[in-house]
Amino acid sequence: MLKRIAALAVTLVAVLATGKSIAADYRWLSSWDDGYPGVPGIVVPFIKGVEAASKGSIKIQRSGPETVPAFEQLQPVASGAFHFLFTHGAYHFGTTPVLAGIEALGGTPESRVASGIFDLVDRHYQKLGLKLIGLPMGPDGGYAIILRQPPTPAGDLQGRKIRGTATYNPVLRMLGASMVVLPPGEIYTSLDKGVVDGAAWPVVGVLNYRWYEVARYLLRPGFGFTTQPILMNLAAWNRLSAAEKKIISDESRKAEASWPKESARLAGEEEKALLAKGMQIVQMGDAQKARLQAVWSDGLWEMASQKAQKDVEELRAFAKSKGL
Repeated sequence: MLKRIAALAVTLVAVLATGKSIAADYRWLSSWDDGYPGVPGIVVPFIKGVEAASKGSIKIQRSGPETVPAFEQLQPVASGAFHFLFTHGAYHFGTTPVLAGIEALGGTPESRVASGIFDLVDRHYQKLGLKLIGLPMGPDGGYAIILRQPPTPAGDLQGRKIRGTATYNPVLRMLGASMVVLPPGEIYTSLDKGVVDGAAWPVVGVLNYRWYEVARYLLRPGFGFTTQPILMNLAAWNRLSAAEKKIISDESRKAEASWPKESARLAGEEEKALLAKGMQIVQMGDAQKARLQAVWSDGLWEMASQKAQKDVEELRAFAKSKGL
């Protein structure tokens, strides 16, 4: 027995000394189920790519909001109960508003990546025990509102109750609506029963969730751009070998490079399909359109700054210095 233990210890030391990795299982949380296009479009190819490139040293088990509710996922990943998180900054706005505030930036996906702002956000999340490993971004016009009834003759949503999260609130206020915070899994039923009169959501996803069955109108124009952060438990990241870190980073860069065009393609196809299902495009009023982008951006900066003034002021100053 002692000889076997000694032999195992020698083997372990040899493995560590050569930098080779011992196969490990990692647990992944997503804030959405497979009905959200970002899961098959980003998460699935990312995991397949990492597992294939690592030749089995990294295996990832995927879970979604059925395991941990979408708004409660940051802490379990930061604590190490799970190792990866695919989410949105608005879903943990109460902990930190920095990833939500990113969506107030100007520029293009390419100029945002080139600016180096990723590293600034990464350093912030490392203080929370998390590593930002990927930040796929969609094109402009990435968010919109679906409605049970068309807007008022003035082109607003005066008196309506609209499902949203913190980041949508400035736009909803501008439109005269009140916000109701609901996790994704409750949107269909809430629309169906009239608990809400509409829902703010990315321009992709309405089709797969079949919300066209309970909401007949697509309010345009869209606004803002989406971010789909991929986070990892920092301690788990630090335990990876240099080769494994490179594999994960490489797959993250692939997702960041492909998602802007892919999400634009999906949005175009989805809108056509929704119109074929009987949905109609309706427009905000001219007065609301003229203010829309400024209200979105300024509102995000203001809300984020109220939550974490020092961090957000640093982020905004950096963005301005880079022309964003």
